[in-house]
Amino acid sequence: MRQTLFILLSFMITAVYAQTNLVENPTFKQTEKKAVKETKQIAYAAPWTSPTLESADLYVTKTKSGMVGVPENQYGEEKPMVGDSYAGIVAYSYKSKIPRTYLQGKLTEKLEAGKEYCVTFHVSLADLSKYAVNHLGIALTDKELKENNSDVLQFDNAIESKRLTVYEQQFYWVPVCGKYKAKGGEEYVVIGNFTPEEKLTLNKIKRPRGFTKPQTYDAYYYIDNVSVVPSEEVDKCDCDVIPGMENAQTVERDFTSDKDVNTKTLKIINTDGTEAGMDGQDGGTKAAFSDKNIDGMTISFNPKSFDLSADEVKKLDMVVAYMKENIDEKVVATGFIDPSESDVDKLDGKRVSSVYKYILSKGIEKERVEREMGGKEGADAKDKLKNMRVLIKTQSAE
Repeated sequence: MRQTLFILLSFMITAVYAQTNLVENPTFKQTEKKAVKETKQIAYAAPWTSPTLESADLYVTKTKSGMVGVPENQYGEEKPMVGDSYAGIVAYSYKSKIPRTYLQGKLTEKLEAGKEYCVTFHVSLADLSKYAVNHLGIALTDKELKENNSDVLQFDNAIESKRLTVYEQQFYWVPVCGKYKAKGGEEYVVIGNFTPEEKLTLNKIKRPRGFTKPQTYDAYYYIDNVSVVPSEEVDKCDCDVIPGMENAQTVERDFTSDKDVNTKTLKIINTDGTEAGMDGQDGGTKAAFSDKNIDGMTISFNPKSFDLSADEVKKLDMVVAYMKENIDEKVVATGFIDPSESDVDKLDGKRVSSVYKYILSKGIEKERVEREMGGKEGADAKDKLKNMRVLIKTQSAE
């Protein structure tokens, strides 16, 4: 089995403990004295419940059941982000054969009308899930839900990723967060997937190495470390920011002259609504991406993997767009590994190769992409995930 790795968001975790977290039992600590022996026992971590007839799961360290253990259980292997337990939900199943499950928790006090709060929870895709999905969210309500069915819950005010992230990450915890302006009186949180199936984005996931059990035809997520904190007590509340791109959003445009779908051009739209690189005299555009956006960009990978995730592909699309608009520029892609990945032969080179092949598949000449292997150079001992990367640097072509 692979050893679980964590996102060491130390600044974030430390801040949570210094702040006023209004969520009761935010790490799903077992409160009932009864032994957790089977699935669907989330109620043993009171006040957490399931608002529909299909109950969510609780995973604990102290159990004799291999189904609901920590770190190993029915869906794979994961260590808690905090404490010694976590929850699990079904966010999607093939042809809806298995009902979705939800988590409902209680706040220590009602939210104040007009006040803003930073709302956060963390997810990790289970190892044996065949699918990954977007639209994982958290909603706040003034009433406890007790639905007498297993239908898909829907909320208009659910907090989700603004980038509509497909959560493919396994082996560590990914935050989902956002600001919420209270209507007043909200006292409960509900976590799950509130979007109809036809509007979901689904990605098929390969079974990780080391696992022999068959994959399950669903998107199953472990959930941990839930928080609702007054916004004035946090510096930032945005889990969707790409480093270096905090003040811009990416839009994709099709031009009628484009005959090849690979020639789509990506533009950067400033926060004031203007287009980056706009020439005010003739209304045309100069480089939509400057080397400041691209130079130093990091393409991240899962532990011991060289597969590109959907989010990293989006970043590489920015590199491709930059290179198409700056034909005298080329890039150097350097692959790195964490020391814990040393048992995977030439992993740094395989990561570079994945990036190289993707860029070339979009019509960029191979002479404009240099490849280097950095190995364990400059490894960060505190955050292993930062080491699992390919670094992109720009330079003028000869």
